[in-house]
Amino acid sequence: METAERSRRSERGPGWGERALRALPWAVAALCLLRFAGLGRWGLWIDEAFTLHDAQALSWDKLTDFPLNLFLTSVWLDVLGPPHDEWALRAPACFFGVLSILGTAWAFRPILGAARSWLAALMVALSSYHLFWSQSARHYTLAQAISILGAGVALRGIARGSGSRYLLGVGLALTAAFAHPSAALLVPALLAAPWIAGRLGAPLAWSPSTRWMAALGLLGLTLGVTWGADVWSEYASKKGGSSVLHLAQTSGFYFGPPLCLAAAWTGIEALRQRRSGDVLIALVLAISFALALAAALLARVAAQYVFVLLPWAAAAASGIAPFERPRSIAARTLLVAVLTWGVVDVLLYMTLRHGDRPRWKEAYALVVRSRGPDDLIYGMAPPVGEYYVAPGSTHLREARSIARLTAYEDHLVDVWARRERRIWIVLNREDLLDWSEAERVRFQRFLRDQCERVRTFPVAWTPRNLDVEVYLRP
Repeated sequence: METAERSRRSERGPGWGERALRALPWAVAALCLLRFAGLGRWGLWIDEAFTLHDAQALSWDKLTDFPLNLFLTSVWLDVLGPPHDEWALRAPACFFGVLSILGTAWAFRPILGAARSWLAALMVALSSYHLFWSQSARHYTLAQAISILGAGVALRGIARGSGSRYLLGVGLALTAAFAHPSAALLVPALLAAPWIAGRLGAPLAWSPSTRWMAALGLLGLTLGVTWGADVWSEYASKKGGSSVLHLAQTSGFYFGPPLCLAAAWTGIEALRQRRSGDVLIALVLAISFALALAAALLARVAAQYVFVLLPWAAAAASGIAPFERPRSIAARTLLVAVLTWGVVDVLLYMTLRHGDRPRWKEAYALVVRSRGPDDLIYGMAPPVGEYYVAPGSTHLREARSIARLTAYEDHLVDVWARRERRIWIVLNREDLLDWSEAERVRFQRFLRDQCERVRTFPVAWTPRNLDVEVYLRP
């Protein structure tokens, strides 16, 4: 019977999984190359200007300055030399973004197989959120790449019954915290998930014993009290306030609702059927996100702080594909929805959404072309304004070529109104929400009564208002 069935399959040619396995690496490779498209086209947003400033004035005084990312950026910019344009500034993040996609295909192979691992990599590559961070001069793709490297080593240790390799992988994953502290959220999950999986009736080839867990927990507590407590206190002092709902909403939106639904579907199904690999992935996701939610009770936490979990969510979601077992129509439909959402998401990112960032570059370029020698410039995102108004400036955090237009300087409206010189104003309406209500109303009245709107640079199809407006007070 089995021989006859294999013969019939051979006559029909390669199965769905084999055909997909041939095509998936090519699709992933094409999407990796897409990350270099538009790398220098999008204008900087404020945190990228901070990266450039901090890399040029690198300080190793505090671990909370994320020195690994800044060190690599500083070395890269020194090698290239000036001018430090957008492409040069973002190239390292783009490189690590590509590595994290390929790392996804490699990391999960021991427990999911080649086809599902490549599908997970495709889902990551089709994420506009991953594309955004791959084209932003920040530290998140570096943290994700290191994290997925450590996870891959740890998963190979689990699959091959090697405790030492597993611990090496966990240690590597922990070093991702030196790129961004949020990457440390994955480490407790990597430690606890294999142990819990065995007690849920989904035993792995190797999992830590209770004695191991006690020793590792003590070590983790020691590290948390020393390094982690300092990092947390520094962060919480700057960004206090509960954000549980914000974390849940932003994570669901940026990871993509179909992907989140597919990951939940696979996790529930795996727990019911006791499929050890998928149970392990579901537990890592659940524990890590639970820790992020706990942190969100005390400080502002958004989707970028769980960015290291995106490959894990994609790995879980890959379980809806009919590689290993027949799937229901609902599961196949959900797979189509995940991939369609990704394709549309990326197309919108590259077109109407202008890279999901305010168009400060075009706005400040308009002002530079149009201003007179005695004109004043007031602008939001002042480090970005300084970058474009005074090319080559090395003091972006202390902008000197433009006047800062922030919630801390909102009391200057009356001062501006008394000045006889022409005033250019570059703003984003959403940033006005940080102003006090009284000052916001006064400023909007000033714009309405004394200024004329020169141009608006819109960004469509985004959950936030990213439009940039340029006003002139003659």
